Amino acid sequence: MKISAYNVLFLFIFLSCSSDTKFSDVSIGVTDFSHSKYHIKFKTDTDKEANISYWDNENDKKITDNYPSDNYDIPLPFLKPSTQYSFMINSENSNSILYSFKTKDLPSNFPSFELKKDSLFNFDGYLLFRTQTNPGIQFMMDDSGNIIWYSIADSTLSRPFNKGNNFSYLSQSEKTLFHEISFNGDTLFSKHTDSEILHHDILRNDSMFVALTYEYIDFNSNEFDSLMGDGIVIYDLKGNKIWKWNIFDHVDPTSESFIIREDWSHANAIDVDYDGNFLVSFRNFDQIWKISSVSGEILWRLGINGDFQLENSDVFYQQHAIHKIDKNNYMLFDNGSSEFRNTSRALIFEIDELNKKFKKVKSVFLPDDLFSFKQGSVYLLDDKYFLFSSSVNNRTVISDNKGKILWDLSSDHSYYRVYYIDKNFITN
Repeated sequence: MKISAYNVLFLFIFLSCSSDTKFSDVSIGVTDFSHSKYHIKFKTDTDKEANISYWDNENDKKITDNYPSDNYDIPLPFLKPSTQYSFMINSENSNSILYSFKTKDLPSNFPSFELKKDSLFNFDGYLLFRTQTNPGIQFMMDDSGNIIWYSIADSTLSRPFNKGNNFSYLSQSEKTLFHEISFNGDTLFSKHTDSEILHHDILRNDSMFVALTYEYIDFNSNEFDSLMGDGIVIYDLKGNKIWKWNIFDHVDPTSESFIIREDWSHANAIDVDYDGNFLVSFRNFDQIWKISSVSGEILWRLGINGDFQLENSDVFYQQHAIHKIDKNNYMLFDNGSSEFRNTSRALIFEIDELNKKFKKVKSVFLPDDLFSFKQGSVYLLDDKYFLFSSSVNNRTVISDNKGKILWDLSSDHSYYRVYYIDKNFITN
């Protein structure tokens, strides 16, 4: 039987077995854009369906779907780096010999880590990271700190990075170019946004893409020729721009109490609320705004000097990662403030829009050494734990609802956000 090397990977034959179907020209390789998905190519002397059984541990064998052909290219996704795998090709009652290969080592510029964890704590899914350096590296990690998937981009704009809807993630490669890319490495959608300069956040919501944009207004006062603010842009799945919002169409900076500066509003997160309207975090205002997705009207402002009465313990500073949990509950990462409170926390709250009432549901503080005065995120994990990215400290931690750290990952890289990926999202 002819065995060929493919893309610097070598196959080793361990065991021979009888076979009615003849398997030939067996090779294995990995593409340049999907570093954790390997392709096994082979030919048969029949056109019967074939699949591959593969494993790194005989107690955890996996089997691919059946593929009809006589010239096969069967992918094996989510293979761990630096790991020895075995596989067999199967066709009806025939089996190939046993092959073995080792996956590639992680590249030299891959982040390094140190993990400390509570021996009684574990989670069943994966954490999704992205570096803030060029070239961009996105990867998934299990609860033991093992890398189970990674991909390297030609370039990266680190902050606009989000989970997609289709076994995918959203990313920018230029300020006016974004993509939806599957975890298998396929580009599902790309859009050149022309004059729309995207920043900080982009998301997929059902049949549309929603992103933050930079907007400008001539000012000629206070030593500034212009001010930079923010906008919202929406594209449909065909790439058509279907809606646009500009903060300067709705507020006059000279009529507001916010500090006049070149980067005036500094939006850093957007989400779509249960009713289809938008939630936008404005870091420089210490506020969350709800904006009508039809008229663009500002429906309410939450935060310092906003539309809701807040107790001192409810006030948040320089917040990030606003998102809804369900119809009634929202969460944000309250960065804190170098001037007013040198601690960061998760803040969960309810909003009574009709009566303009705010109710704090949960506040989970990080230890003082994890204070992150900028960037950062927090999301629920398994509905009872809190996944924090303390960006300025290069640490990702998981705490219980009292703030006890159960999982503590230090790195030589910083991550703007870290997301939780349910294992079913990957396996299904």
